[in-house]
Amino acid sequence: MAERTVLLRRSSLGDVVLLGSVTSAIEGHVTVVTAPAWIEVAERLRGVDAVVPWPTRPAGRVVDLQGSVRSLRLAPFARRIRKRSVRRRLRLWTGRGGRPTVPEIYGEACGVRPKSAPWIEVGGTRDALALIPGAAWKLKRAPIDILVEVGRDWSGPVVVLGGPGEEELVHGLAARIAGADAVCERGFSRTIDTLGRTRIAVSGDTGLMHLAGACGAAVVALFGPTHPDDGFFVYDGSVIQRELDCRPCALHRIEHCRRGDYRCMDLSALPVAEAVAQCAG
Repeated sequence: MAERTVLLRRSSLGDVVLLGSVTSAIEGHVTVVTAPAWIEVAERLRGVDAVVPWPTRPAGRVVDLQGSVRSLRLAPFARRIRKRSVRRRLRLWTGRGGRPTVPEIYGEACGVRPKSAPWIEVGGTRDALALIPGAAWKLKRAPIDILVEVGRDWSGPVVVLGGPGEEELVHGLAARIAGADAVCERGFSRTIDTLGRTRIAVSGDTGLMHLAGACGAAVVALFGPTHPDDGFFVYDGSVIQRELDCRPCALHRIEHCRRGDYRCMDLSALPVAEAVAQCAG
């Protein structure tokens, strides 16, 4: 009988979603330990048998995919993730370097070959366009006017997705697109159901972008202060970005543009529309 594997990943949404690349590849019982906010998502990942709230530590072979002081205290003898922090910083400081993808890093720690998305089983006819205007860090949000233009050009259903605190942003965008629906909830039940019928999602670098890819939607991702070569974009779809010498200015958290002009997200709607059309086939 295969040993129980316990995966520690407290935060954040995107990192928890990416666990699906290894939970679907590990043989035997898989338990995920994560923050209460992400339990509903972790429960939907393929291969997951149980999810418990952080900082519970069930018995079994523990793999620490958080790599923090907190996780070290929780499981000091666990197998640990190698974050390649130096290679990440090289890209930040020099524009070169990068690192393996996060699924590859997770797979190395778990001793498995990661699997490609989708990692969440959903059903339904995929005819909708999902627009995701929010992000935990405002400078990573996709430009609203671009989302409006792409949404108005879509010939099928359009839905705008968001989370707690983004109600005004989500409903404001939906109001500008005739017939668009808005889903903005505390939790993920309706969001995952909506992504089950989503053909293409257009988003900035945010957790819901990862959730869309994990549910099998093609993703058109607009990257600005962060960079896809940091290993987080692993989905079918396209990346829209400007190659500026100041990028990336952050690995993930970003509050201010040091140049004050926020040029990295001064994007055109045309390449986004072309990417959506290409994904639509």
